[in-house]
Amino acid sequence: MSGFKHVVLAAALLASAQAHAGDAVSGPLPPGWTPLQGGATLSGAFRQPGSTDVAVLVRHGGGDAYGLAVVSAAGGKAAGVVKTFGDARANPPSLSLVRPGSYRPVCHDGGDCPPQAIANEAIGLCFGEASCEIIYFRDGVLHELVTTD
Repeated sequence: MSGFKHVVLAAALLASAQAHAGDAVSGPLPPGWTPLQGGATLSGAFRQPGSTDVAVLVRHGGGDAYGLAVVSAAGGKAAGVVKTFGDARANPPSLSLVRPGSYRPVCHDGGDCPPQAIANEAIGLCFGEASCEIIYFRDGVLHELVTTD
């Protein structure tokens, strides 16, 4: 994928994040984790079609531990933190809904990496202008696909 296509994908992921900023978390977060102030939430069928989940950007305590939590909107289960990252103030994280489809990862070896098929809706996670990735579930396991770096 050309650099231009990476920039277009990153822009699309960032733009759609704004549309989902008002979605609500319907289950409790793990102990010590709170939603980021002004942080976005995102609803989608991430784990399986027909079952809505909510993704939310979170912070642990008052420190520099941040993460992405996913909770089932269907009912009261505690959210699980599916990804953690350090201080993100320089490149604030944002979320976007990624539709099922085929996405090409960044190849760090300079080769041509094959596209990856994503069957369910997925979570687009971008860090300012620094990087973007797609977080998706397949066969009950979390996968990460880096799309820009």
